[in-house]
Parts: sequence; C-alpha cells; structure tokens
Amino acid sequence: PGADFFSDPRMLAPRRTRRVDLGGGSFLLRSPEPLAPYARCIGEWLEHWAHETPDALAFAEPAVEPAKGSWRRLSWRALRLQVGAVAQGLLDLQLPAGKPIAVLSDNSLDHLVLLLAGMHIGRAVCTVSSAYCRLAGGDHSRIHGILQALDPALVYASDAAVYGAPLLGAGIDAVAVFGSGAAPPEGAFSCALGFAQLAAQAESPAVMQAFAAITPDTHAKYLLTSGSTGQPKVVINTHRMLCANQQMLAQTLRFLDVEKPVLLDWLPWSHTFGGNHNTHIVLRTGGTMYLDDGRPLPGEIDRTLEHLRDIQPTVYFNVPRGFEMMLPALEADDALARHFFGRLRMLFYAGSGMPVSTWRRLEAVAARVREEPLWMTTSWGSTDRATHPPAPSARASRCATGVVPVAEAASPVASPGATSPAAHRRYTATPSTTLTTATATSP
Repeated sequence: PGADFFSDPRMLAPRRTRRVDLGGGSFLLRSPEPLAPYARCIGEWLEHWAHETPDALAFAEPAVEPAKGSWRRLSWRALRLQVGAVAQGLLDLQLPAGKPIAVLSDNSLDHLVLLLAGMHIGRAVCTVSSAYCRLAGGDHSRIHGILQALDPALVYASDAAVYGAPLLGAGIDAVAVFGSGAAPPEGAFSCALGFAQLAAQAESPAVMQAFAAITPDTHAKYLLTSGSTGQPKVVINTHRMLCANQQMLAQTLRFLDVEKPVLLDWLPWSHTFGGNHNTHIVLRTGGTMYLDDGRPLPGEIDRTLEHLRDIQPTVYFNVPRGFEMMLPALEADDALARHFFGRLRMLFYAGSGMPVSTWRRLEAVAARVREEPLWMTTSWGSTDRATHPPAPSARASRCATGVVPVAEAASPVASPGATSPAAHRRYTATPSTTLTTATATSP
C-alpha cells in the first residue's frame, strides 16, 4: 500500500491514543474511539450475507480428487441452507441441554457447517486439535481427558478410520458423527451416524426460534489452552466476546469493509488465530476464504504454493515459519511472487516473532514484483481474549500506523478489575478460576 493508504481514515484508523498513568511508572494506552455497536451473535453475519450477497463465494475447499484449480465452493446462500439443515438435524437429535459439540478434525467445509449450525441454535462448539488423535502414537489418554472435561453431547470426526479408535474408551455418552470411513464398532457409541444424515433434514421454524433465543452472553465456542502446565483448560468464548472483537478490527483495519477480503488460509480452527480472528473476518465482512490443505512442513508447503498459483489473496495470515518455507519458491519464481503479492493489502504474522532475515527477504522479493511497499504487521493473541486484539504496526522505515485497538490496551498491561467485552471471564467447570490478568476497556 502507498502512503495514501496509511493516511486515509477510510482504510485505517488514525493514530490516536490516550495515556492513563497508574502510578509507579505504570500506564495504560487506550483508544479515544468508543466501540461501536456490534452483532448480537455470530449467526447474524451469516443471515445478513445470505440475504445481501447470496451468490457471492463464501468458502471453498480443495476437491477430494482435485484437478488443478478444482475447488468445492459454497456461496453465502448455499452455506446458510446447509447450516439450517444441520441445525435442524441437531435439534432433531434432542441432545442434552448445556452440553457442547466437539470437533476432532482439521478445517473443512463440513466442519465449518457444523460449527456454524451449533452456534446458530445456541449450542457451543469446541474444535480440538486433530494432533491429539493423529499424533498420539496409540496413547489416547490426552484426548480422553479433554473429552471428559468437555462432556460433549455430540462428537464429530471427518474419518472414522482415523478418529474412531481414539474415541473408544473415552468414557463419554455422546452421539458420534463421522464424515467418512468405516463405521465404528457396534456398541461403541450410544448413537453413530454419518454427516450426510445429519445434513439431510429440512429446516423448520424451530431453527430460527432457537436462533432468536441467543443472547450476547450465550456460549458460542470453547477453546482449549495449550496444556503446557497440565491438562488443557476449557475457555469460554461468548458471542459477545467474538462479535465485539470483530468490531474492534472493523474500526481499526477499516479497509476490510471497503474491499471484501479474499483469504487462503490453513491456520487451524482449534486456535484463536485461525478459528476466531481469520474465519470471523470473512463471516463479518462477507469476504471469501479458500481453505488451504497445505502446511508449513516439508512436502506439505507445496500444496500451499500450488494454491497460491491459483488464488490471489488480498490479505494473508501465517506464522513466521510458514513465510520462511514459502520464500525459496517466491524468490525463484517471479510469476508466483507477482501473483501472490499483486493484490495484498496486508501480510500478517503471529504465533512468534518474525526473524529480521525473513522480514528483509519478504521485502526484497515484494519490491521486485510490485511498486508499492509491502505492509507487514502483527498483533498479540490469546485464547483467553477470544482472538487477537487489532494492533497494526510496521517497521519504522515504513508508514507505521501505531493504532491502539478500540476498547483494548495496546500492550498486555493488566489493571485489576478492568475488562473488555472480548475478554474471557472464567474457565468451564471451574467458576472460581478467573484470569489473573485483565484487558483494559475504553472509558
């Protein structure tokens, strides 16, 4: 983006902060801009775009046996219809109240539809990292502990052949839904069915009745902490948290509403970066997300590079390791680099710091194929905060925006009793366990 992009208040929030001194050398930086009204619940975005831009592409995934450039696509209308059908299927199962849906698989359109369907009728959904099943080496104690903590009413897995065995012996009474693969052993679950059966229902008025009953404080999702200090904790994400944080993004990264974003994204939905920040940007703005089945791993990065020859993103999210693995191909192939960088408004990294060498290599290859300088930015992210608070910045040699997130502190400075509508309040099953640090809110 040129200098006018950084100075245009339609594209980025102006650089404004208010300092609040706390004494003892401590201070808070706050945005003077109040948080504008935001959606009641996640499903309002889906309802809006299904009505306003029904034929626009919403989400796509690589076809099962893809030819080059072959994608399974869902428009906003088609997505809403599938969400309604699965939501009806969930209601027809008469699942126990208050128990979530657990998803054990990687990102996919079926995963997305189930996720949105659960939230559309007020049932929380928890996406569990597939690594707990795929990379367990036969030791399923970790996934069993997670499932026992969640106590889900329904568990979804894309493939019974991969995920069926880890589910056995979990000690939970849940409906099991599988996308494909051989049926699990008879008697292993109280009820087992295919995803196609769940999605074959005709939506009744009961779906929208359940949708109307959702409040901002209804649980939308549960996210798991890393478990680095023991068993992962279950973090509550309410609709208020998720919708408020997207409004913060809207008021800072304003270009997302001026130009509908196009994403190619692999980041797992079990984490707040991919599951909340990126996916919800698309849902809120009515943009488009192509699900990337590549990974920043040897052999798997080739899938990402293949997709980038076909898809031209307008914003791109990744971890620093992902950019490092993409760079050799971008440096060697000007056509690929030109296609990748051609429409980028923002290149965003998170998860760890960007090495200076990686930063400089990205700038150098971008300078070869585009006139405008490449804008790279980052922000802090936290499972307990629902998502990444928007804190766009850039190197001092570029037009640094210095935006303080709306209704958020610009740095992780805690103030006892201060809270944000995007901040988590407590973990499930442990009401007395509250955050030891809090985020700041606007006055």
